[in-house]
Amino acid sequence: MHLKLIACKVLQREIASILYNCPHTIDVTTMSQWYHETPVILKKALHEEIDRIDAHEDPHTNNLEQRDLDAILLGYGLCANAVEGLKSRRYKMVIPRAHDCATLVMGSRERYQEYFDSCKGSYFYTRGWMELGPALESEEEQLERKRREYMEKYDDEDTVEYLLGIDREMLKNYGCVTYVEWPRLADAESETRGRELAARKGWKYNYMEGSDSLLYDFLNGNWDEKRFLVLEPGESLAPSYDTDVMRKKR
Repeated sequence: MHLKLIACKVLQREIASILYNCPHTIDVTTMSQWYHETPVILKKALHEEIDRIDAHEDPHTNNLEQRDLDAILLGYGLCANAVEGLKSRRYKMVIPRAHDCATLVMGSRERYQEYFDSCKGSYFYTRGWMELGPALESEEEQLERKRREYMEKYDDEDTVEYLLGIDREMLKNYGCVTYVEWPRLADAESETRGRELAARKGWKYNYMEGSDSLLYDFLNGNWDEKRFLVLEPGESLAPSYDTDVMRKKR
């Protein structure tokens, strides 16, 4: 198959570790992780990228005019519903049934859910997150950054304080750093940074071995209905609010 993959940049090492032995031709575009800070901006960026691919006008996609695609792969989960409503008018589109990229590096949404149920309030980190994700901020630094972003957007102190209050309440739910190590990508420095982050925040630290099973099947075209949502041209996706995670939008 000839596939187009659009994925979060923090997954580029994991993706590369699978692509080197993949039988399909996969053209890859990675998107900045910073889009996740504002899901509506991530949605807009993904929508524009898919539209350019549909129109054969995407500068990141090779040889579209010479060779059509069998499918567009979205290397994301729901990601705060940033993928809701996305569709390709021209191509089949495939996405893992996942809440976020933690599921992709853990290998299954069942494993993710089991861990989430036993250890609520965990920040997940991988080598890619350590290298390319947001800076490892303290709570004070994070709230100050949010304040600047909100003031730039709203320029209203009451609105900013209201939003910061929501952020403070959300931060109270976290108390653990979980470092997920991808097969064949062990990196002592990244794990040490995870431990240091947990210590700085006074949080619990957990280490977990990741699994490439979900991402491997995603990139190799093994798209069973249980683990992947396959959209035909013109169909879009929506959250399902159940164990399927997402569904076709009605």
